[in-house]
Amino acid sequence: LMAAAPAGRRQTNWDSEFSSVKTKAPEKFNRGRSDSLCSDWQYAGKALGVLTSGGDAPGMNAAIRACAGVALAHGAAIYGIYDGYEGLVAGGDSIRQLSWEDISQIIDRGGTTLGSARSQSFRTREGRLKAAKNLLSRGLTSLIVIGGDGSLTGADVFKHEWTSLLTELVSKGEISQEEMDNHRFLNIIGMVGSIDNDFSGVSMTIGCDTALQRIIQAVDALVTTAESHERTFIVEVMGRNCGWLALTASIASGADWVFLPEHPPDVEDWETQMCDSLKRRRYLNYSLVIIAEGATDRVRRPITSAQLKKVLETRLGHDTRVTRLGHVQRGGKPSAYDRIMSTRCGAEAVMTLLKAPPTTELKSKVVGVKHNKVIQIALDQSVMQTRLVGEKLDKRMYADAAELRGSEFEEIYQVYRKLRQRKARQDPSVFNIGVLNVGAPAAGMNGAVLAVLRTAVARGHRVHFVHEGFEGLAEQKVVAAEWKDVEGWTRLGGSQLGTRRTTPSKIRHGFKRIAGTILKFKLHALIVIGGFEGFVSLKQLWDARKDFPEFNIPMCLVPATISNNVPGSEYSIGSDTALNVVVECIDRLKESSKSSGRRVFIVETMGGRCGYLAALSALAGGCDDALTFEEGVHLEDLQNDIRHFREKFECGHQNGVVVRSEGCSSNYTTDFIQALFDEEGERANMPQFSVRNNILGYLQQGSSPTPLDRVDAARISSHAVVWALEQLQTDQHDIVVTGIVQQSLKESRIEDLIPHTDFDNRMAKDGWFLTLLDLIRTLEMNFQRTKHRYRYGPKPEVDPAGPLRPT
Repeated sequence: LMAAAPAGRRQTNWDSEFSSVKTKAPEKFNRGRSDSLCSDWQYAGKALGVLTSGGDAPGMNAAIRACAGVALAHGAAIYGIYDGYEGLVAGGDSIRQLSWEDISQIIDRGGTTLGSARSQSFRTREGRLKAAKNLLSRGLTSLIVIGGDGSLTGADVFKHEWTSLLTELVSKGEISQEEMDNHRFLNIIGMVGSIDNDFSGVSMTIGCDTALQRIIQAVDALVTTAESHERTFIVEVMGRNCGWLALTASIASGADWVFLPEHPPDVEDWETQMCDSLKRRRYLNYSLVIIAEGATDRVRRPITSAQLKKVLETRLGHDTRVTRLGHVQRGGKPSAYDRIMSTRCGAEAVMTLLKAPPTTELKSKVVGVKHNKVIQIALDQSVMQTRLVGEKLDKRMYADAAELRGSEFEEIYQVYRKLRQRKARQDPSVFNIGVLNVGAPAAGMNGAVLAVLRTAVARGHRVHFVHEGFEGLAEQKVVAAEWKDVEGWTRLGGSQLGTRRTTPSKIRHGFKRIAGTILKFKLHALIVIGGFEGFVSLKQLWDARKDFPEFNIPMCLVPATISNNVPGSEYSIGSDTALNVVVECIDRLKESSKSSGRRVFIVETMGGRCGYLAALSALAGGCDDALTFEEGVHLEDLQNDIRHFREKFECGHQNGVVVRSEGCSSNYTTDFIQALFDEEGERANMPQFSVRNNILGYLQQGSSPTPLDRVDAARISSHAVVWALEQLQTDQHDIVVTGIVQQSLKESRIEDLIPHTDFDNRMAKDGWFLTLLDLIRTLEMNFQRTKHRYRYGPKPEVDPAGPLRPT
């Protein structure tokens, strides 16, 4: 078997995102041996440095791993600069060349393995002079800086002073003129590492998703004790003068009130306004208030958690407790999203520097995520705009400050306002909207139902719950819903309405019975929250309109499935929760192998024939390979995996992980792969290893939703209701999918999506995540691959700003 194995698998495709030149990899994989890189690689001889500075943020290690792995895979040397700018000034052992071993087990670790320190010496010219000399001594003129706006500003100052620093070093005789001529430019690429998500120009910063998860885990725990003792809890979160953490946490937790720097209370007597609102919402036996640490009133007087506690106890008599989460928000393992974002941004940063001609000076850039794409923006302009927010706040120009935060911030704030409090009827007509869940359960479905109900009721309309999907609609399991019925649903997993996979065509006299229910309850619009079955169901109703005029009403599908296989959206509610569950399982499996030694795990994920979960969890988990239906599984692929594991274990590593999508192949099953690997792992005169398979199954469906799933459930569902009401007011009746496309909410008509849908295999044909598969293997396998034809034609080239994941 091994004798027949070709040199490698699937020729690297991902680096079309970063490089127009394919690099040549060694014939034999040498995991952990950076000195084995071929001298004829495109970027052999180039060197880069990477450092982390300022406050640490979960995901920094994933960025370091990507920077080092991509550089080593392309033949370049990369140096880790320890303790940030302080290490850059100190030199010596603080600047060390990184190898594969240095980055092999760090993707799941919090903080930064390079260390971080706030350097006073680098603020002085003398310190920067030493830093320049230390870089030159190692031939480094390309630097990647991971930190906040202060760290990136320091890097930009260093770049602008570079020529004068070298000139001074020459005049002092510390370097030669030739050295200066050969290192005339300093190129810098920045990545924003900050849990505050306060950097202008990007949608998400490294660490903010993990911090949000920490907040929601704490708040969910506090709610249970608040309910037990009929208490009010005030939760103070980080963020400095940015309210993103407080705002998103308020939506994700269903908070009763929130204080934000960008949106201070709109009345002077905000204490009375808050107390009146909490009184109206006291149909619950507890209250929850979230405050950002930089919150103020409209005249910039600070609002503190101690002040709120006194107000609530004095005016309302509430038994009130204050919880300051503090630095627990920035600690611990990074979330799946933070790992994926950091990995892609790190790869983009490295390739930008490697591709730069030695005679060309690059403008300082920041690599980040904007509108669901990896982008590059000017460092100086983005830093200036970030600091402008603080200036606007100090001048009480709150609308301008909120606008500078980006359109997503303001959109989320408006969603929060819709869901927090019922208001007087806004629309002249009253419509009845039906809402139902279809397909397998997905975390976030309940939050989506909550958003539908409250967005509609806040405008004076009525919502009817349909239990058990289209089966329930046919059987008239329809009940009128009220505002209070969904309290607390945001944090619940599964489906409170009940969900079924059955489509209308599979129900006896289904179309006729569903039409009768719509007529009986006078439903003017349908909001379907579900997966591919929901898409098929709405297509069937669209096809049946000629026979059943009752179906000529607005219908909208809100994608909710862990498979993320619904056409018309890059993201489905529930997929982030499932992804985090899979990644956590992978982390635990890796931990278990430390005691057993030399073990390969085959992890099977759900998703049918859609490889989203397998691909993204393999990237976030630092796995060795991902097997998907879209690429296909071939015998030589498995041969190369075996070759890779032998090389890996020979280098001293203890574990390997292959993630297999459950529908990737009917022949190469999980049991078959385990048996094959087991047999090869016992061969004499070769590194031996054991194999275990892990079929995660329904673990992936059952969990409390992650904050991203909760926030996006609210965003998409609220938008779907607004769209349906606009359709009714203009006498239209489209059937659409409301999804997230490049971060924007968009309605796509069912008939327009049909050509882009693979109905036999139950998924969209344009799986954007496929472009990440070769990045997985570059970071873990580092050897060339044979090409296989993509199932729907040529495998799509990676868009430099390709979709990542919505905020």
